[in-house]
Amino acid sequence: MIISFMKLLFLLLICISSVAYACGDNPNAIIQGPFKDDSFENGYICFQHTPDKRDVEFYLSYESKDGPQNNLVDVFFYSDAPVEVMSVFFAPINTVKSVVVLLRWNVNYEMNGIEYPYYYEVKAYHKHDNGYELKLNSSIDAQLAGYQTKRNSKIISYPLDNAKKIKQYLTENYGT
Repeated sequence: MIISFMKLLFLLLICISSVAYACGDNPNAIIQGPFKDDSFENGYICFQHTPDKRDVEFYLSYESKDGPQNNLVDVFFYSDAPVEVMSVFFAPINTVKSVVVLLRWNVNYEMNGIEYPYYYEVKAYHKHDNGYELKLNSSIDAQLAGYQTKRNSKIISYPLDNAKKIKQYLTENYGT
C-alpha cells in the first residue's frame, strides 16, 4: 500500500512539474530555460534544439484569454557549425524591457595568418501583444556581431562576449 502511494505521488510530481514548465514543443530538447517572463501572464521563455541538433528555437509560453500559448519566436540556424546559446538575460533597450540573446558559432576560419575560432551575434527582442519581435541585431548595429581572432598565439576576444559587456554596451548606446 505504501509503495503504491509513493508511486502515485511520484507520478503526480512529474506531471505537475512538466505542466508548470511547459515551454517549447519538446521538453527533452531544452538547452536554456525555462526562464520566468513577467511580461506575460504565467510567461516563460526557453531555447531548445531542433531534432537534428543543428538549429536552436526560441519559444515563449504564456497564458492568454484563449488558453495556454506556446509561440515560436525565432530560429537560430546552423552556419558552418551548430549554434550555441551562450547567454540569455533581460535588459532595458530605450527603456523597454527586452530579451537579449548572445549566440556563438565555432567557425574555425583562417585567412592571411589570422584564425577566427568563433563568430558571435547579439539579438534583442521587444515584447509585443502576442510575443516578441526582433528589435536589435547586427543588421541594425554592426557592433552586435563579430569574431574572436587569434594571431601568433594571441587571442583577441569579441568585445561583447558576455552579458556584463553587452549590458554596458546597450546602456551606453541605447539608454536605460
